[in-house]
Amino acid sequence: MKLKFTPLLLLFIFILTNSHGQTPAGNSFYIDYPSWNAGTQPPVYFNCGTNNILNTGNELTMEVWVRMYNSTWNQKIMGKVTPSFDNGYLMGMQLGQNYSEIWNPALNTIQAGSTPVDSAWVHFATTFGSGGQMLCYVNGEQVGGLPLTGNAIASSSNPFIIGIAPWDLTNFQTFGQIDEVRLWSVVRTQDDIKSTMHKQLQGNEPGLVAYYDFNQSTGGLLPDISGNGNNGTISPAAAYWSWSPSYAAVGDGPLYAMLDVAAVWFGKDATLYNYATTTNGLNIIANIQPKAFDYAVYGHNDSTGISTSFLPATAPIDFERTSREWYFKKGGNIAADLYFNLSTAAAGGDSLEKNLAVQNYTLLSRDSANQLFTPVAAASTLLAGGTVVKFTGINLENKYYCIGVGSTAIAAVPPTPEWSKLISLLPNPAQHSITITNIAGADLHVLDAVGKQVMQWKGIDLQQSFDVSTLENGSYFLKITKERESTTKQFIIQK
Repeated sequence: MKLKFTPLLLLFIFILTNSHGQTPAGNSFYIDYPSWNAGTQPPVYFNCGTNNILNTGNELTMEVWVRMYNSTWNQKIMGKVTPSFDNGYLMGMQLGQNYSEIWNPALNTIQAGSTPVDSAWVHFATTFGSGGQMLCYVNGEQVGGLPLTGNAIASSSNPFIIGIAPWDLTNFQTFGQIDEVRLWSVVRTQDDIKSTMHKQLQGNEPGLVAYYDFNQSTGGLLPDISGNGNNGTISPAAAYWSWSPSYAAVGDGPLYAMLDVAAVWFGKDATLYNYATTTNGLNIIANIQPKAFDYAVYGHNDSTGISTSFLPATAPIDFERTSREWYFKKGGNIAADLYFNLSTAAAGGDSLEKNLAVQNYTLLSRDSANQLFTPVAAASTLLAGGTVVKFTGINLENKYYCIGVGSTAIAAVPPTPEWSKLISLLPNPAQHSITITNIAGADLHVLDAVGKQVMQWKGIDLQQSFDVSTLENGSYFLKITKERESTTKQFIIQK
C-alpha cells in the first residue's frame, strides 16, 4: 500500500485548464504535473484541521469529482489516517479505479471500477456502515463492496487532508483537478448519491460534515461550505497549483430544486457518455467528443399535465405546452438530439395531443420563470406512433426547455441547417489553433463574448485549421454561414 509515487513516461497530451472565467461547476483545485517537474518540487495539499466532527464513527460517506493527469498512477485524493494505520479513512485512485481504504481498526480495502486514463471528469463515492457494508461507486454506479465488522472508526487527532497521502504528506500526490469534496457522517444510499452528484450543495444537508466547492479565485484558504469550520489551508504555497475552471458535470443553484437530474459528459461511461435516459419525459443524445470537456446536466420541475401560460406571442390560439420544464446547465459547447415522450412528460396529467403534423411541435425555451417562452426549433421526427417527438441538433443553452403544439406551426421557428450537424470544432478549449470540419463554402466569423467580430475566414476545404494564438483567454462564438443559413459554435481559449 505505502509505495512512493514514481513518475511514468506519458503517451498522451493532457489538456491544461487555466482559463479565466467560470463554468457552472465553478473552480477546482488544480495540481499541474508538468510544472511540478516530475518530482523536483515539494508536494502540495490542503490541511483541513482536526475538528472532532471529522471523526464520523459508525457511518461515513466520501464523495468527490476528480480529473486525473493519469488515472493509472497511485494517487490519494482525501483522507484522515493515523500514522499506525489502525483507524481512519482514505479515498484515492489507482489503475483507473476507485481505491478506498477504511480502518476500524482492521484494514478494509476496495479497488474497483473503471475510468478513462486521462482528460476525464469522474465522480467517486465510498460509504462505510459498521456492522454493515463498505461500498464503492463510480459515477453513481456501485462497483464494489465488502462486509464489515461492528467496529466504528475510532476518533483520532489526525487532520483531514485533501490532495496527498494523509499519513506522511510527501507521497502519492494527486495530479490534475479536484472538485466538490463532500464528507458525511451518514451512509448515503445509491439513490442519495445519484440525486445530488450533479448538484452544488447548499451546505446544510443532514449529515454533511464538510463540503468544499473550490470556487475561490485567489489565496490559499479553502472554506468549508458546511458551516462546520473545517477550513483548509494550502501547504506549501507552491507555484504549480491554481484555482482552475472546473468542467465537472455539476449544475448551478437553480438545478438544486430540479428532480431526476441526469447528465452527459465524456467520463461517464465508455459507451454511454453521449446518452442520458430518464423516465421523466426527456432523453438526449449529445455530440461530445472523446477527451472533450463539454457536458450537459438537466432536471425537471416535477409539474404534470399541460399549460397555456407564458406562451410565445406568435403561438396559435389553440397552442398548449407541457407544464413540465427541464432546466439545463452546460459546460463548453454541446449540441444534442432531444426526445420528448408526451405520455411520461405529462406524469399522469393530460398530455399534449399526439401524432399531429411534425412541424407543429415546437421546442420552447426561456431564461427564467415568469418569462414568455421563445420558439427554438420545429420537431424533425415523430416516433412511437406520434408519442415521442424528436428535435435534431439543438445547441443547448443554460435555459428552461419544454415543448408545445397547436393546429398550425409557429412560423417564426428557424429550421436547423442539416449541414450544421456535421461540423466539429477541436480542440475545445484551444490554445493556439482550432480545426474545423465540413466548412467548405462557408463564411466564418469569430465574435467575442459581447458580440464584437474579432476574426473572419472563408471555408475552402472540408477541414481547415485556423490560427487563434492572438486571442486572449475567454469564451468566443464562431458564426458559420452557408447557403443563406447560419449556425453558431462556442469555443474557449485557454493558454
